[in-house]
Amino acid sequence: MSLVGGAGLLAAAGCADTEASFSSSTPDTLPSAEPIFDVRSVTLDARNRPDSSLLVRLRDLGVTHITLVSFGWQRAPDVPTIRADTGDGWYSESHRGIRTLARQAHALGMGVILKPHLWVGGYDEKQDRSEIGFDTEAEWTEWGADYRRFLMLYARLAAEVDADVLVLGTELTRAATERPNFWRTLASEVRTVYDGKLTYAANWHEAYKQIRFWDALDYVGVQAYFPLTDAESPSLSTLREGWRPHQAALAEVHERTGRPVLLTEVGYRSAVGAAAAPWMWPERDETAVPDSALQARCYRAFLSTVGRAPWLKGSIIWKWHPPSEVDGPTAFTPQGKLAETVLRRWFTATTPQGGA
Repeated sequence: MSLVGGAGLLAAAGCADTEASFSSSTPDTLPSAEPIFDVRSVTLDARNRPDSSLLVRLRDLGVTHITLVSFGWQRAPDVPTIRADTGDGWYSESHRGIRTLARQAHALGMGVILKPHLWVGGYDEKQDRSEIGFDTEAEWTEWGADYRRFLMLYARLAAEVDADVLVLGTELTRAATERPNFWRTLASEVRTVYDGKLTYAANWHEAYKQIRFWDALDYVGVQAYFPLTDAESPSLSTLREGWRPHQAALAEVHERTGRPVLLTEVGYRSAVGAAAAPWMWPERDETAVPDSALQARCYRAFLSTVGRAPWLKGSIIWKWHPPSEVDGPTAFTPQGKLAETVLRRWFTATTPQGGA
């Protein structure tokens, strides 16, 4: 099923469902006429060059930054070599695409975040970048040299396209926790060519609490796929309660480090059970049943709890595509679903007092 045409799909979802989701007076009313946190970003994923209207739609949604993901390729977690090809991959992953999309974003008054990843193994293999690690110092040194070369490509590109934020690494749990001095040195070297903000995207599952180099960066970065409840179709209040312990833990890290928090990924499938395992890829869950209302409630719960925390710099929604490339009805993207309406209301502060 193609999810082309946001207005049409919202209509298909049913006006009654939309009104039921937003009309009642609830505790998540916006506190003022101002949008919430500063960085309101989406990860833009495009196989081919998108029409310029795509970024206009994002701007009108209240998005302040587009986040672009690029890749280096590593054959296995225990193979200490990384291949980088700045012209390979999808359009939004290539240097050419990043340059063009950055120009378009800046012309619309939007910023750019660059977020390099490592892809481990083949396309259909489980991504275990968190397990990248080695038994010998020689292998660590070889990997570190390759990773430095890979990341510095994007540090220079970040400077060229005037990116606001560069993510030094994503979900490299073992490398990040076992080699903190490597990341301190890397951050220092990056700052010789790039003067924007730096963060690292740590996994939600305890990893972000174990990072010892947050003081060398500007933001604590967290991949925020926190489980909220095992219920298949939880209420908004249940979802909010599910956020409370995670909000407290994030606040503690902020207090300990003195750094604002940037949620480098926040995403929910539009499927039954999305709140129990937000990290689950739809492609790997053949039993997934569509539930766009649950996806919308998950975003409301996030925005009305952690979204109001004074220490939250921003969040990056996972993810957004050109209309012709949108995945099936249980995919992460909020576009053309009830969740898009939620994001617009909170990102632009268009919700009237007394409603959410």
